[in-house]
Amino acid sequence: MLPNTTPEQIKYFTDIVPNEITKTRWEHSLRVAEIAEELANIHSPNETKEAYLAGVVHDITKQKTKEFHLELFAKLGDSESPKLPEAAWHSRSAAHYLETEYGLKTRSVLDAVKHHTLGGDDLNLLDYILYAADFLGSEFAERQKEYSEWRSKAKENLYSAVLNKAVHTMQDLLYHKREIHKRTISMYHFALGKLSN
Repeated sequence: MLPNTTPEQIKYFTDIVPNEITKTRWEHSLRVAEIAEELANIHSPNETKEAYLAGVVHDITKQKTKEFHLELFAKLGDSESPKLPEAAWHSRSAAHYLETEYGLKTRSVLDAVKHHTLGGDDLNLLDYILYAADFLGSEFAERQKEYSEWRSKAKENLYSAVLNKAVHTMQDLLYHKREIHKRTISMYHFALGKLSN
């Protein structure tokens, strides 16, 4: 694999990822890639290719089995990821899988993929871009009457979309009486602080 993000590398993964996920999930991935590229053009112009690639690959293991995830974590000696909420496993496994199975070495892309579900602390700008784009590229977001406004606000201030994702994630988890991970709460407070400045 090529060490830097190039059109050839993007083409390589654009050919591979649809074989790993369903058509609907691939359509989501393409939407996320396009939105991530759009946001990067505004907020981090040097990372537009990385943003698009991160969107293309971010859900490559989303539909793998529980057994797949646990075996991959065990094989790589990753004892932390199985302790996370199961819905977040795919972000960790995707980063591992892309590096070990397909030779992706671009650390900024791998880190963005790793953090796109729960977020984290001390993230890079690309991490926030993919986190936001994953929400804005969701079918849920597209169905909301505020969607156009959300997209516009994300162009003005990336952290409005980061806050939106954290808020809606917490609302969904509360509704289903599920654990809210501390990283999601941290993302909420971080984005709120950014928007208050």
